[in-house]
Amino acid sequence: MKAKSIILGNTYHMTLGRNEVLGEVIAETETGWQVRLTASNKVIKVNNADRFLRKARVIATTQDETADAAQDSKATKGKAKTPKADKTPQNENVEAKREGLSGLDAAHRVLVEIGTPLNARQIAEAILELGYCPNLKGKTPQATISSSMQREIARLGDESRFYKASKGQFAAVECRQK
Repeated sequence: MKAKSIILGNTYHMTLGRNEVLGEVIAETETGWQVRLTASNKVIKVNNADRFLRKARVIATTQDETADAAQDSKATKGKAKTPKADKTPQNENVEAKREGLSGLDAAHRVLVEIGTPLNARQIAEAILELGYCPNLKGKTPQATISSSMQREIARLGDESRFYKASKGQFAAVECRQK
């Protein structure tokens, strides 16, 4: 990315070693930027604009937030954005999202939002893409999600939030077709 297109307060996909991570630009320095990593809340210094890959997609969780985001984008079009210092409800949601959900809660949320059965790999990819569970890392997040859902189904039976729709396919109980 170009240095002039990096805006304070925005979240970007960026490279950290061989990994791609999400980070929020919190300050600009003489030689670069201070960035808070969303997964660990660790603050790092970024000197090269080439490490910023692209702006992260912001996902609203309710219809009200979607409407607010649309109004904000219309109101600030063409104006420079400045970070907010106060704790507004929007900033509190960002803080809550940084904390993240557990893997099972995130899987349940994805399955309810999508509404169709998915395999563990699709669920894990959606969780990571949407940023619901920043703690879901490692080489095989799909195995973690799959085993967690299978354990919940075995342990809770009919009380579980999930069911196996078919071999390798999981779905949320709320979305079960009757």
